[in-house]
Amino acid sequence: MRSVAVALVCGVVSCGCEGPAPHPRSQLDQKMFGPVNIRLHPTFTQVQDLSHDGKADGIEATLEVEDQFDEPTRSTGRLMFELYQYRKDSPQVRGVRIGGPWITALDTKTQQQEHWNAALRAYTFQLHYPQIAKNRYYVLTAQMDLNAQGSTTKPAGRLFDQLIIEPQNEEGVHVRHPSAPSRAPGH
Repeated sequence: MRSVAVALVCGVVSCGCEGPAPHPRSQLDQKMFGPVNIRLHPTFTQVQDLSHDGKADGIEATLEVEDQFDEPTRSTGRLMFELYQYRKDSPQVRGVRIGGPWITALDTKTQQQEHWNAALRAYTFQLHYPQIAKNRYYVLTAQMDLNAQGSTTKPAGRLFDQLIIEPQNEEGVHVRHPSAPSRAPGH
């Protein structure tokens, strides 16, 4: 009976609160399922009332990290978001930077849990910018510096995306005008 109690205590102590330890990824796993692209989600990334005081004060950005199969995956690395004015009369739609940079890391289990949205299979970030207006176009950029194997300081690569955030009416519905920009790649 005493040996059963000791075994139970040892089992409880050894499993702890962290759950099972992950198996290291093989080079084949990394090659097959490693990140190759990031995407600011055009539906879920929008101007929001982040402080819940009835006034828009930032952007909730939803960022998908995709593998070579265009499937969502998780990744570690350093993220930087920047907000720009929108230039409608130029092929380079990104104007003057007006917000950010907002910099965060996804290098710990806590950081992963803080930003991962299981329902969306993407990361979400609250980018506070009190001067934001729902009735204007903006360009939001995201840059992810991927961690090199065994390092959180040396980047293994860099992924980039930008999204035109469209104006919204009072109900939060995007207002599209006949001359509205497209969401085609590069926009």
